[in-house]
Amino acid sequence: MAGDASAASPAAAVHRPYRPPERPVPARTRGRYRSALRSRDLRVLLAAFTVDAIGSWAYNVVLVVYVFDRTGSAGMIAVTTACGWLPRLLFSAYAGVLADRYERSRVMVMSALVCSAVTFALAAVLAVDGPLAIVLGLHALIALCNTPYAPAVQAVVPDTVPEEDLAPANALFGSLENLVTVAGPAIGALLLLTGEPEVGVLLDAVTFLLAAVMLSRLRVRSRGDAADGRSPLGRQLAAGVAALRAERTALVLTVYCALDSAVYGALTVLFVPLSVKYGTGPDGYGYLLASMALGGVLAAGLVNQLASAPRLAPVIVGGMCLLALPVALAAQVPWPVLGALVLVISGAGMLAVDVLAVTALQRDVPSNVLSRVFGILNSLVLAAILLSSAATSALLSVLSLEATAALVGLGIAAVSVAGMAPLLRADRSSADDVRLLGRRVALLEGLDLFAGATRPTMEQLARSAQEVELADGDVAVAEGDPADALYVLVHGTVTVTARGSLLAELSAPAYFGEIGVLRGVPRTATVTAAEPVSLWRVSGADFLTALETGSASPAMLGTVSARLARGGVPAVVHPAPAGA
Repeated sequence: MAGDASAASPAAAVHRPYRPPERPVPARTRGRYRSALRSRDLRVLLAAFTVDAIGSWAYNVVLVVYVFDRTGSAGMIAVTTACGWLPRLLFSAYAGVLADRYERSRVMVMSALVCSAVTFALAAVLAVDGPLAIVLGLHALIALCNTPYAPAVQAVVPDTVPEEDLAPANALFGSLENLVTVAGPAIGALLLLTGEPEVGVLLDAVTFLLAAVMLSRLRVRSRGDAADGRSPLGRQLAAGVAALRAERTALVLTVYCALDSAVYGALTVLFVPLSVKYGTGPDGYGYLLASMALGGVLAAGLVNQLASAPRLAPVIVGGMCLLALPVALAAQVPWPVLGALVLVISGAGMLAVDVLAVTALQRDVPSNVLSRVFGILNSLVLAAILLSSAATSALLSVLSLEATAALVGLGIAAVSVAGMAPLLRADRSSADDVRLLGRRVALLEGLDLFAGATRPTMEQLARSAQEVELADGDVAVAEGDPADALYVLVHGTVTVTARGSLLAELSAPAYFGEIGVLRGVPRTATVTAAEPVSLWRVSGADFLTALETGSASPAMLGTVSARLARGGVPAVVHPAPAGA
């Protein structure tokens, strides 16, 4: 069956019996940072992210100062900022399509390499004080080329760690981002002391190059299903929108991510007048930004604990209140130290919302459209930041600082609480999905085909499985049909026949169809339900992807090789380690 020579004899039809777990599968297990960091690929992603982020922060500081020194215009600073933001806003959704069309680690590498080349060109232009229009054009091009990087990374992370370690993995990214928020601008300020702005831009070009080298060492292989470049862009984007609409939790969380970003956008406007109010002048902006970053770092351990809560809705709404309410309070206090402490709380709330929302999206959204979903999310986040900053600026022009901050903080907190009811409904659905995933993984782990497979591989297969119910006498696969899927027999018994002869009976739990998928040949046998049966259908593409990805263990590949050998076909060639 499925070109299934292994099932063509009774002896080959004997599968390892299913061993039920000794205790019920928990709804959600608390992950650990140490466990997440055991993943080599996650460590590579974190290292590349850190190097790239430090270079980017330093580059932005240097470029803004360079433009201001040449023009003396605060308006040109706004233009420079817009040249970096607008390409991301306009291109993020399509960038998600690109990250789903090609192998995601290659998307990251190519993005970093192209950004490095353009940044080297920008450094050359700065060295000769070239036309400002070219400087801004290259700056916008760097932002454009860097846009596919984020949705690719966000979709790859679930393939590098087990599901329970997703929250600590995302918290590590958030903590590093907060640390870099302080370190990056400081490095940029030091580079300005050289008097040569191109030095800071060259550093960014080198960090892009280093990130590309690191990312080329990734072993994980992950891609979506937007591989057909002939499909209209609108149809490919619609698949991402449909995935959001189908997953109620993902849709509601997208709204909360936009609210979270709206607070950040408001703070980018409020930080300078807040600093002036505290008596630290405009330069105190950096201290307030560092206070929020510190809150994010301090909250990392707490976020990991919150991620294991049976219901995330109260946690996310609570995080939104921790983020928004301190904004209203910060404008009421007269002392800079107290204001900074208030913003530490706000930074902790921001990390909590970001990490929990991203983790929930990675858990709930199918991997084949995940980059597109994150591309759409990133567009909405950027739009929320820009709209919120513009609205806050308009409010400041007619209201006092205290009134504006109160309106922003209390208003967003109230909207967050008002949206709790749909989030609770979505949360119940998500909890049910997590329990179902645990039961599926437990059953798959009892089959010899998946002996030694890593947890990410098992979860990837469990998520992709489609439930199929057959009545007595229904045909699951027919001799001669294309072998397009692997089947797992969950309940009941099936008969295996070829050319009218009975070959074997299979009773749950068992599996069939894998050999035809691996050999790429039509079904060599017919499998018929001997009673009402329940099956899980795993598409051939998903099964092969699980074998090809770096998360497939040598033990799993060895089991498949042995079964192929028993069927009289060549063994699977084990993939070489990355860089070998």
